[in-house]
Amino acid sequence: MTLPAAGRSQAGSIPSVPSYQRLCQVILAVAIVGGPLAFVVGGVLAPSIHDTGQSSIAANAAANPIANAVHLAAFVLASYLLPIGAIGLARLAYRRTPWLATIGGLLAVVGWLPFSALAALDDLTSTMAHLPNSASYAQLLDRFSTDAVMGTYLLVYVVGHLVAYVLLGVALRRGRVIPRWAAWSMIASSPLTIAAFVLPGSPRATGAVALTLLVLGSLPPARTTLLNHR
Repeated sequence: MTLPAAGRSQAGSIPSVPSYQRLCQVILAVAIVGGPLAFVVGGVLAPSIHDTGQSSIAANAAANPIANAVHLAAFVLASYLLPIGAIGLARLAYRRTPWLATIGGLLAVVGWLPFSALAALDDLTSTMAHLPNSASYAQLLDRFSTDAVMGTYLLVYVVGHLVAYVLLGVALRRGRVIPRWAAWSMIASSPLTIAAFVLPGSPRATGAVALTLLVLGSLPPARTTLLNHR
């Protein structure tokens, strides 16, 4: 009698994979969805978005401390998960659309790396808001947030990740890795995010819609990552 080969699944069962590969799949799947989801939470709870130093400090001073702490924690979590999630998306698309996957993945990773500095800027604003004579730091905050270093971080962040999600959405659709609606949700999130940057004031509704589309578009690739046994 011949015994079944090690690792071979029984009929109708889910193929087994090595534990290290399974761990990698779980981490990538969590990052693909968790990164955008943490970004949504942080953005919704942020006391100020695209405001002047004076307005940002005042908003942080008046904000609920718990909500503001959650906002900062969500942004810190997102700064780790988003680059990993981008690698996961590129990995899914690479087999059938290697060029689009490679370019999109690199742009996404490079575009998300400056998000840590932007999250730190929010933390700095919160700290300033709770110091004596906090209003006196407004000019310093304006200068710091618009200097060459932070300006470069912001430019790389905006251009890198927004172009990347268009390319990754196209790559995943061309490779038939995710449904059409998910690919278009991912792609559409970029122009809506640009609108949130360009529109005057703090268009939270536009930004929230853009990020929600990104979360929804990320669900199918996260599921595929978990179920992919290759």
